[in-house]
Amino acid sequence: MIEKMRTIILFGLWVGLFVLKMGTAQADDVFEVSGVYVDVTAKNVTLARQEAMREGEGRAFDILLKRLTMKADRDLLPWVEPSQRAQYIRDFSVNGEKSSSVRYLATYTYHFKADAIRNLLKARGIPFAETISKPVLILPLFEDGTRLSLWENPNPWRDVWSNQQTQNGLVPLALPLGDLADISGVSAEQALAGDRDALMTMAQRYEVPSVVIAHLSVTGRDSEGLPNSVDLIVNRIGSAYEGRSTLLGLAAQEGESANAFLTRLAEDVSGMVQESWKRDNLLQFGQMDVLPVNLAIKGLPEWLTVKERLEKVAVVHRVELALLARDTVQINLHFIGKLDQLIGSLRQVDLDLTLNGESWSLLNLGEGNRS
Repeated sequence: MIEKMRTIILFGLWVGLFVLKMGTAQADDVFEVSGVYVDVTAKNVTLARQEAMREGEGRAFDILLKRLTMKADRDLLPWVEPSQRAQYIRDFSVNGEKSSSVRYLATYTYHFKADAIRNLLKARGIPFAETISKPVLILPLFEDGTRLSLWENPNPWRDVWSNQQTQNGLVPLALPLGDLADISGVSAEQALAGDRDALMTMAQRYEVPSVVIAHLSVTGRDSEGLPNSVDLIVNRIGSAYEGRSTLLGLAAQEGESANAFLTRLAEDVSGMVQESWKRDNLLQFGQMDVLPVNLAIKGLPEWLTVKERLEKVAVVHRVELALLARDTVQINLHFIGKLDQLIGSLRQVDLDLTLNGESWSLLNLGEGNRS
């Protein structure tokens, strides 16, 4: 038992480093693409560097367009010639650059021009979303016969999730630390049952609004005894998307390894979460409205903080200041789309709209302003 707990705690510490690194890397700018790794060998290092830059630009472009658009529109995404990409890129930076006489390795971060990308997609009539969701906590629950694993080892389903790129979508995905608080807070059986109280307590501890339980049940094995057929049940707790999605009889493709199979399924779960969010947050440029709102403040610094957050909300077209007093601000919010989309988008930056009589109030739910 002691050895088992030691294994779980060591795993928790390892995943903890992953989650903390992931959190610090998360970008508020939807038009930033980071972590683009390139490794190119050519006749000389100059040619290798040039090819790496072309490759990095193309990969970042692809990541960004897929981040903003629906999967159903992937075949419509524009191809931009390498010589034309510069007009869409504001700047880029290089990290971890290494080279030899014929090889070049680096990790790039790109910042794209928002208006240029928007115009590119609008010109082709491709719907897109920009609103970044609050993070969602993923619990990879693995069932193999009578054995149910969440924190325990082995859990190959959890292992593939720990290697997922979780920050390229509009919905950042997070894995729990797997520390003693997690282990004692939610058991595998509670996750299987969708114990709302336990799961929402964990969500509050990680300061996320919802939890996704990705329950993978092994139904078949290959000649090496590794999973090649599974049932997958995705249960989301604590959001507008709360409920179960069941996928039965999923099988590995011919020649696909068990790890590649489970990795593909993790990408499918991630895709389900991303698609639901994007579908509800597609920008509706043909519909514009204005909403007068009141904001109670404790001083000018709070207003400046709120204003900065409003500028990050994709559906907010313009913030018009009508009155600025010591403890009150009156503004006109010019926005695109419907009111419920505006409300949902504001909540992602810790702002909320409430109706008091016939007037709307904007509430600052940010750190230091929660009641």
